Amino acid sequence: MLTAVGSDPSNWEGKYIRFSLSEDQPKSGKTSIWEVTAKAGGFLGQVRWFARWRKYSFFPAPDCVFEEVCLGDIVDFLKWATHSHKHRV
Repeated sequence: MLTAVGSDPSNWEGKYIRFSLSEDQPKSGKTSIWEVTAKAGGFLGQVRWFARWRKYSFFPAPDCVFEEVCLGDIVDFLKWATHSHKHRV
């Protein structure tokens, strides 16, 4: 289950992974980039806006392997990020 860390909406946790707002943000300021890391350590990829699909998408790092719990957390985060962006939550 995906949960916000404390009261900070820029940090989220799943069972095995974390989503943190990246220090490198788009210059337009219209969308955000999140770093996806394993709780055990290691960069797994990024969540960024994908304009052609008009939604947030996951861009995995090379040679990463995911199982159903991590993929479920990624899906939940993508849904939240896209909904928040489209509805300015």
